[in-house]
Amino acid sequence: MKVSLVFAAAALTLSATASAEHSFTPHIYNILLATCSHAQNDDRLGLHKTLKANRLSKQAAVDKVLCNGQPLVTFARNANADKVVDMLAPYERRSKVSISDVVAP
Repeated sequence: MKVSLVFAAAALTLSATASAEHSFTPHIYNILLATCSHAQNDDRLGLHKTLKANRLSKQAAVDKVLCNGQPLVTFARNANADKVVDMLAPYERRSKVSISDVVAP
């Protein structure tokens, strides 16, 4: 009884996760497609206009946008989009958090 209940719960969780991956509305999909295309093509001005038109900050784009499973800045780096990387690099540095123990020797 417990095994079938666990199996059913796992199947339900996996199906919910799989459906959540592709639950973008067409509008959001188009924004993400334009953002990733501008980053890949090294179109700094086009990326800026797309983000501004959709009320997305550069910080939010750096923190949350994934292109082909990679963060936006990493995707631009891999595409050799130097202008876009230079534009987004300051926001990438802000989002990194480091925790250090000051008491331990």
